[in-house]
Amino acid sequence: MWRSLSILFTVGALFVCLSFSKTVAAEAAPAGQKLFLDNKCTQCHAIDALKIAKAKSDKGEEDEEASEGGKKVDPPDLSDAGKDKDHDAAWFSKWLMKEEKVEGRKHKKKFKGSPEELKTMSEWLTTLKFDAPKKKDGGGKKEKASSDE
Repeated sequence: MWRSLSILFTVGALFVCLSFSKTVAAEAAPAGQKLFLDNKCTQCHAIDALKIAKAKSDKGEEDEEASEGGKKVDPPDLSDAGKDKDHDAAWFSKWLMKEEKVEGRKHKKKFKGSPEELKTMSEWLTTLKFDAPKKKDGGGKKEKASSDE
């Protein structure tokens, strides 16, 4: 009888722990999204999968793109930001603090929130594992023109 109670208690405790961890993860997602919006990350980035649009600039479209050495860089939609296995929460924290580079470039703006907020947003970014949106004509990288035209 003690063995049955012990097994039942263990299974119950495991169930409670798993339920709690999913609840904590679910609560982190909205907190990270709120930080993303509050820190005005939409000035450069969109997350189409969550219907978060890039903010319209009053200064014109040129200001929405980052300029690096005369080259214009279109900041990416972050719908699939969490898909890269090399980019965990620690990596995102370094990237947002301008301590990491991508293709020789650092993030345009250094994160100004608290260490806890940085951790929350970085963990949230790793949850963004949606399909990347299709590039629209005239935006982002240009494809080579076909010689069949």
